[in-house]
Amino acid sequence: MLLKKQVRGSMDKLNDQTLLASYFKAIELKLDKDFILILEEELKRRGLPFITKTDRSN
Repeated sequence: MLLKKQVRGSMDKLNDQTLLASYFKAIELKLDKDFILILEEELKRRGLPFITKTDRSN
């Protein structure tokens, strides 16, 4: 739980473009689903577009 809070706090340091690029790269590399969910939560918080799980092929 503490790690999640640390990751979320670090997200504030990323600009929108870097956050989106990180999100798409995480999906491409099939990184941990929890990490991708944290990125999605931040994208939602910022009102940025992203691919939902149902939109992904894998």
